[in-house]
Amino acid sequence: MFDELKSAVTHLREVTSRINVEVIDGKSAAELVRISEEARRTIDGLRTSAIGRVGTTEAWRVGGSKNSAEWVALHTGTPIYEAQAVVILAGQLRHLPQTVEAMSAGVISAAQAVEVARGATAEPHSEERLLNLAKSSPVRTLRDEASRVIAAATDEASRHKRIHKNRCLKTWTDQDGGFNLKALMTAASGALVMAALKPIQDQIFKVARKSGEHERPEAYAADALMALCEKASGKHSSESGTKTRRSNAVINIRVDIDALKRGRTEHGEICEIAGVGPIPVATATEYLGEAFLKLLVIDGVDIKTVAHMGRHIPAPLRTAVEERDRVCQVPTCDVALGLEIDHIKPFSEGGPASFENLVRLCKRHHHQKTHDGYRLERVDGHESCDTSTIENVGKRARWAWRGPPDTG
Repeated sequence: MFDELKSAVTHLREVTSRINVEVIDGKSAAELVRISEEARRTIDGLRTSAIGRVGTTEAWRVGGSKNSAEWVALHTGTPIYEAQAVVILAGQLRHLPQTVEAMSAGVISAAQAVEVARGATAEPHSEERLLNLAKSSPVRTLRDEASRVIAAATDEASRHKRIHKNRCLKTWTDQDGGFNLKALMTAASGALVMAALKPIQDQIFKVARKSGEHERPEAYAADALMALCEKASGKHSSESGTKTRRSNAVINIRVDIDALKRGRTEHGEICEIAGVGPIPVATATEYLGEAFLKLLVIDGVDIKTVAHMGRHIPAPLRTAVEERDRVCQVPTCDVALGLEIDHIKPFSEGGPASFENLVRLCKRHHHQKTHDGYRLERVDGHESCDTSTIENVGKRARWAWRGPPDTG
């Protein structure tokens, strides 16, 4: 069975390699999209079911993954949030055979399956109705209907409690360098947020309208959020002008010394807020008066020369390690909160507090390394990632996570 499937994949690759999309007409391109979508839906159904089986058999434990989602992220090359979503879907589909069949037959897409599973998990009798709706309606309509099914099938207080338990606020920097923010909270909490932003947003809109400038409401909402943050961090506006007081905010900025002197970056140079992304040098200079800065100037301090033979970690060295290791350095682990600094060669064995011998790990991996015999080793042929040079700043060292000797 697996040999047949592998042969089919090989044949598919061979066929697709002979298709030159650039020379086909629009009608053929549209047909190719339909065929590709049918193939994708079929393989998505098989893949999702297989991921569910990996979860139920706990095959993800092999290799030291902490859960099924981490295993999926490692073996499929997908971000952890995508892996978590497919694991949740796979778990729901175990009890929804009609939806599994529809996915495997390519009748519904993965996005449609998510909405059907959402509703049918809350109310099993709605599965067939939602599947029929999925075949004839857009995903938005299906999502709305699934939400209605959930609202009718669940207790309001329980639903509120569940949403509150899953509350979160996530941030990331996109490929264009833009800062993105996504939050999940109860409707009541969301109302408080909007109540705080609305009067500021309205005021910004009025000022913009008087000046003849017109932008999207979403842009004014973003400006309102920034105004709220500036007020909280110490920048207050009044009718007589703007007063600025020193704030407790801490911003770690990494900037090349030449760029700082020049006022702009050139090719190969950096100026960025650690963990957020690139910013103009002028913006970095502004922050000098806005917040307390830990300024790590590349080429300004040779971090490799800062070391201590005791457990104490000098402040410049600690800052440099925090800048370099923004997430847990165990491969496949992307935990960024609550990281702890660890000696690669243990302090008890003479390991110094030096840039090359310090690494940041999450609490779970730090505990495994300290108490369970796990080891963090550089992959053969890859020496320390020297972040004292501009071209290597921000790169993760090439580590291998080794289990205790008796587990390989």
